[in-house]
Amino acid sequence: MAPLILKPSAPAHGGAAVAREDGKVWLVNYALPGEVVEAEPRGRQGGVAVAAATRVIEASPHRVAAPCPYFGACGGCQLQHAAYAHQLELKRQVVEDAWARAGLRLPPDTAVLGMEDAWRYRIRGEFEAVSEADGWRFGFHRLRSHSVLPIDGCLIHDERIERALPAFAAAANEQRLTGLQNLLLTVEPTGPGLMWRLRFTGPEPSWPRDEFARRVAELLPDLTLLDDAMSLEFWGMTFRIRSDTFVQTNYRQMLVLYRAALDMLQARSGERVLDLYAGIGTISAAVARAGASVTAVEENPHAVQLGRLNARINSARVEYVPGKVEASLRGVRLGHFQAAILDPPRAGCEPAALAELIRLGLERLVYVSCEPSTHARDLVSLVRGGYRVRRAAIVDMFPQTYHIESLALLERS
Repeated sequence: MAPLILKPSAPAHGGAAVAREDGKVWLVNYALPGEVVEAEPRGRQGGVAVAAATRVIEASPHRVAAPCPYFGACGGCQLQHAAYAHQLELKRQVVEDAWARAGLRLPPDTAVLGMEDAWRYRIRGEFEAVSEADGWRFGFHRLRSHSVLPIDGCLIHDERIERALPAFAAAANEQRLTGLQNLLLTVEPTGPGLMWRLRFTGPEPSWPRDEFARRVAELLPDLTLLDDAMSLEFWGMTFRIRSDTFVQTNYRQMLVLYRAALDMLQARSGERVLDLYAGIGTISAAVARAGASVTAVEENPHAVQLGRLNARINSARVEYVPGKVEASLRGVRLGHFQAAILDPPRAGCEPAALAELIRLGLERLVYVSCEPSTHARDLVSLVRGGYRVRRAAIVDMFPQTYHIESLALLERS
């Protein structure tokens, strides 16, 4: 079969570039818009043909050599072949396209807030266990595959996480552990703590956990091993987090995201503000510091428990309401709240939750999202319900990858 020669013209959400050849659409991984590449077909994804660039015939001026030896095999990063400034431009284009498809215009002054140093930013990582001839190793899934690529390092993770991987593998091999599934590691950004959790396939067997932890601690003498909770500190506040609750993996950009959200929200003293999908209450406490009283809605019981604790630790005026957002908002009377901040999961808001927000008619909404298509879809519903998009921002929480965090300020029109 003759090699496929493709010329991608636009970025796609997911890190690939879109090429059209004889009326057929291709998603081309590891290629940049404007390049001419030789590519190998790799099946289909969501009904669209997928290919991987195997040779660059005409390179983009934005192409760089990927510094990671696993790039192209590991599924963790998709954009290491693009200069960082160009990655930000591609992400802006992806958001703009998602909004345009939904019938919205991204405000022309929308800032893309990137990082000064776009490496070593992840404070949390989940690594798959793989059994090899010489014992256990940890790694990541290959691109669009269930098979695991063992790795010895990862340039987007905190260096302490990278050093911990061989220590956990060595301890697992010495203890002759079996049935390992994955390892979850989180480091304290401003402390020596390393929170860890080892998962097994099937029910957890009885295993020498204390002995295992002692051995890992010997191999990592400068770190403090934590098995259930750790502290996260910023802006003079302290939060307890656990491995079974969500935490932003990029600590440095988390502060950029929160600052952008608070600047949009402009919570005033004495106002009542809703924090929807509140998690462990990091944003709730930050909003309460401005003098507002916050009602946080969250359905994960572990997060609610930690959120209440975090409100106490920081003397924040935050009241937690456990449950789904759509159900919790039904009991809220008109005029009780002035503003809301919402940060739903990737799937976005349930239509019933959006309907309740529209019913309440709050003055201001700040909607934070990690998925441009569902963000745009939900913003359209809110605009139809009487809101206007006033401002937007894109925060690059995940350099070298396709993931995008965006936020929008809506005001009642």
